[in-house]
Amino acid sequence: MNAATNTPAWKTWGKLALAGLITAGAVTFAAGPQASAAQATGAVPASLSAQTGSTYIKTIYSLAKKGQIPGLQAIAGKTPISAVHYKWGQPEKGGDQKGNHYELYNFGMGQGAYGFGVNKAGVIYDLRNFGQSVDRSVGIKSLTFASVIRTLGMPKEVRWNGTDKIYVYHPSAMYELKFVGPGTVVKGKIAHIDHINVYSAKAAAQ
Repeated sequence: MNAATNTPAWKTWGKLALAGLITAGAVTFAAGPQASAAQATGAVPASLSAQTGSTYIKTIYSLAKKGQIPGLQAIAGKTPISAVHYKWGQPEKGGDQKGNHYELYNFGMGQGAYGFGVNKAGVIYDLRNFGQSVDRSVGIKSLTFASVIRTLGMPKEVRWNGTDKIYVYHPSAMYELKFVGPGTVVKGKIAHIDHINVYSAKAAAQ
């Protein structure tokens, strides 16, 4: 805790260091206490954050085959949450829990938000990219269910979580790719994607 501002130290650090972490277009998780070099590889080009439409959706699908999402080097089922803590400090929500749980980092100021499903062994099994709400013309928030269908076709599986609709694709045998957004919208409005997930069922069960 910063005594002068009553602001948690990790938030102060996050604001100062985030620009350096994302400038290259990928949140670089350097090898922390439990992270190997192999788990920290797979940089994502800077241009991905500015992509939109079909090109961006194809990129998301391609990354999902490897257990990744745009903006992160973490790999579902392989990267330990300790690597994230090492770079970002404790999460805004969900930290210090036992068993399967979710942790959230929301950097605000147009710099996006990320979520991590973590298993009891401390390995990330679910990666979430919520995009950013400042400029909805690019990135995750620019996508719609209609644009996803035009690019990837109708998913074989559609799930619901409350009022949220989830399009589930299987880019590989190891991972599920989910596009999540509102199931209904006000007449005249278009349902935009709220976030994407890349999920490893195997890691979630460990």
